[in-house]
Amino acid sequence: MKKIAILFVVFFCSVSLWAQTIEDDATWKLKTDTVRALKHYKAGDNWFIGIQAGANHSLSENSRFGSFGAMTRPSIALSVGKYFSPAIGARVQLAYLKQMSRANSEVIEAFPEVYGKGNYGFNMFNGYLDGLFNLHNIFAQYDEDIRFNVVGILGMGFNSSFGFDDKVKEWDKSPSEEFAPYQISTDNKTFFSLRAGLQFNYMLSNALDINLEATFNATDDAFNGTHYDRKWDSYANVMLGLTYHFKDQYGDRRFRYTEVNDQAWVDELNRKINEERNKPVPAPVVTEVKKEVVKNEMLGMTVSFIIDKYNITDIQKKNVAEAAKYLEDHPEVNLIITGYADVQTGNPAYNLKLSQRRAEAVCNMMVKEFGVDPSRIRVDYKGDSLQPYQLKNEWNRVVVFITEARNK
Repeated sequence: MKKIAILFVVFFCSVSLWAQTIEDDATWKLKTDTVRALKHYKAGDNWFIGIQAGANHSLSENSRFGSFGAMTRPSIALSVGKYFSPAIGARVQLAYLKQMSRANSEVIEAFPEVYGKGNYGFNMFNGYLDGLFNLHNIFAQYDEDIRFNVVGILGMGFNSSFGFDDKVKEWDKSPSEEFAPYQISTDNKTFFSLRAGLQFNYMLSNALDINLEATFNATDDAFNGTHYDRKWDSYANVMLGLTYHFKDQYGDRRFRYTEVNDQAWVDELNRKINEERNKPVPAPVVTEVKKEVVKNEMLGMTVSFIIDKYNITDIQKKNVAEAAKYLEDHPEVNLIITGYADVQTGNPAYNLKLSQRRAEAVCNMMVKEFGVDPSRIRVDYKGDSLQPYQLKNEWNRVVVFITEARNK
């Protein structure tokens, strides 16, 4: 029994040593993370145009005494806009509306031969700059395949009133000394306005949406030609429309995800690592111990980043750990943690801040997760003013480690 046990031990030790030899001799290969992220978009991307038609309902003074149908008139609108992200956009909208308003009930009932039903019409042209807030994408992760979205609308603009019915000119004449006439100013006038609303979108195709939009509009009390005892008048507008999305630089019409990695950079790093591993190990040489002068040198390990990001992925965390181990093994040096950003993305001011955040993220990880003495590392950042890698622009989304002499 003892002989069998001894044979098993010898067998497993042999297998273990053989496996270790294979691992040492094999080509070392580092794998990179693959991250799903939105594509990088420019100012000319994610534009749309829309057309809508519907009806507006006056909420001005005396309108509540008229029938709903009488106070409701048609509207049409044209919009042009852009989404800056899946959650936030803006548009400019121009609209033409027929509007109805009404004289007060006292004069209508007293002089029906003059005022008739008391309703009068006019035309209105308005323009708004609206902020668009996709509620689904604000509160949940963007899903490029979702078909239904609710968009909040907040806007400011102008309302211009003109083209009042000719009959209101007759209302300026008092039919009786007991009643003052119901006067309507027929002059063209323009007033500041605000609005809020919701738009319900359904994606018919990659290029086209159908939408139902409802807004509440507040403007000056005099927009309907007469003043009451309040500052604001209002009206509601409900329209059905179509939105056409233009193609972007990638040929898409919506925001799209892409699989992002730094495989090119990792392939180059693998090549350099394996070149070093294949070099013969020189025989040890006994030399006289002298005080070594530490030169500023860039370490082989670096930390790469996804475009426009400064979070450290799991695979890159291993490189931070190697830098921390290097400091532990080399007490005579400190490290300068230097951040960079690629020159083809963003602008110089933004890239300088991005490179600072990348360097600080690496510094914080070394101190908090790997226990590095903060006095042995310092942060530097170059933005896109320097590009350490000329061959591939994306390689410059990186943090490098540079040695310097340690002052004990």
